[in-house]
Amino acid sequence: MLALTTGARKGELLNLRWKNIDFEKYLAFLETSKNKHLRVMPLTKDVLKELKKFIEGADDLIFRSKIATARPFDFKKQWIKAFRRAEINDFRFHDLRHTCASYLAQNGASLLEIADVLGHKQIQMTKRYAHLCVSHKQKLIEKYFGEIK
Repeated sequence: MLALTTGARKGELLNLRWKNIDFEKYLAFLETSKNKHLRVMPLTKDVLKELKKFIEGADDLIFRSKIATARPFDFKKQWIKAFRRAEINDFRFHDLRHTCASYLAQNGASLLEIADVLGHKQIQMTKRYAHLCVSHKQKLIEKYFGEIK
């Protein structure tokens, strides 16, 4: 849920700590994004509700290894097992990031908004979702120019 609703990269989520979550403002703060910038991610109520079930010490990683607690949990085995059980092939964790962007585009988010959510520094990276924004653009044009004669 966290990956799908934030568009965060796997490494960003695995390094997220409890101290980076603001439960009152519904935000997560990524101190180490791929672009080396602080990134603020809005969180949904459902995500926060689920996270609260597992809250631990403020300095602890949210997804920490039970063996080496200073390191993130390696869920590769569970990932493979879940996808085999669901009979899903050729799906990577990064596909959740693309799914987030696609859902945003299909529901009317602009390319700039999508870029902001994903933490893209260059709009070029976000343009791959432009074809999904067409219906929103059509509604926008009709709204503002539909009455011109």
